[in-house]
Amino acid sequence: MILGQRIKEEREKNDWTQDQLAETLHVSRQAVSKWENGTAYPDIDRLIQLSDLFNITLDSLIKGDQDLQRKIVIGSDNHSQTNLWDFMNAKGWVMLFLIVCVICWAFVKINP
Repeated sequence: MILGQRIKEEREKNDWTQDQLAETLHVSRQAVSKWENGTAYPDIDRLIQLSDLFNITLDSLIKGDQDLQRKIVIGSDNHSQTNLWDFMNAKGWVMLFLIVCVICWAFVKINP
C-alpha cells in the first residue's frame, strides 16, 4: 500500500473530509488531495503530525511506499557550513581566477 492510499484510508476511518484534515494540519485541501493521489508527498513534519493524528507509528504510515523511502535521507545536512579550503576546492578557484582578472583589468585601466 502506498502512502497516499494509507492517508486516505486513515482519514476515512476517522470520518474526516480532506478539508477537515487539511485544516487540522494547516495545509490546503489540494495538498491533501495530492498526497492521496500520489502526486506529492507531505514533508517530514506533516508525516509526524499524520502519524500522531491517526495514532499509528510513522513506520507503519510510510513502510509500504518504496518511492518515499528512497526520498527520505536521514542525517543529511544540505546546509552545512564549509571551511575555506573546502569552498576553494569546490568553487573557489573559479572565484580566485575572476578576482585576479578584475584586479589585472583595474590595474591596466589605472596605469595605461
